[in-house]
Amino acid sequence: MGVAALIAIASPVAGAGAHTARSATHRAVHGRSAGRHHACRHTELRPTPKNINLIRSATLCLINRERIDHGEHPLRPNRRLRRAAQAHTMSMVKDDYFEHIGAGGPGGGTPLARMRSVGYISSSRVGYEVGENIAWGTLGLATPRAIVASWMASPGHRANILDPRFRETGIGVSAHPPASLAHGQAGGIYTQDFGVIIAG
Repeated sequence: MGVAALIAIASPVAGAGAHTARSATHRAVHGRSAGRHHACRHTELRPTPKNINLIRSATLCLINRERIDHGEHPLRPNRRLRRAAQAHTMSMVKDDYFEHIGAGGPGGGTPLARMRSVGYISSSRVGYEVGENIAWGTLGLATPRAIVASWMASPGHRANILDPRFRETGIGVSAHPPASLAHGQAGGIYTQDFGVIIAG
């Protein structure tokens, strides 16, 4: 039997769901219809070091399918948000924790600090809205389908996924869930960062 966890943080902090989940949303300010969509591929894969790009793509496909089904624009992948998300994922694996706020270094700090450090928020003269979802799971609960289903079942995560203001995203994945939580079971840990830059 696999284990899963999600965490969602909304400004400033929201709680955990049945799977531990966290999402974060920060804001600063300086109707489409659902249509037919293609099937998402690789949604039942379990993360391994060799299939991380497939896992990322499957996760984004499922997220965008949820957005389209709810009348929202699909999210565009953003390399800077992906760098922030992947750095945080690797920080959680390396330092064996599951939180939005980590120690210093490239993957540590707050979601906002990480997005600034990779240049997504490049100036104090622009407005922005950013958010973050994190999740981990073992065995079958570590697949993109299981992770996205868990996020959609959690109000804080669902709000980030369906937020009509977000336009871009980055997904970080590791095939190594936090050791202290996974108890030796194979699985994965995910970070999804969301954002929109508002020209000021």
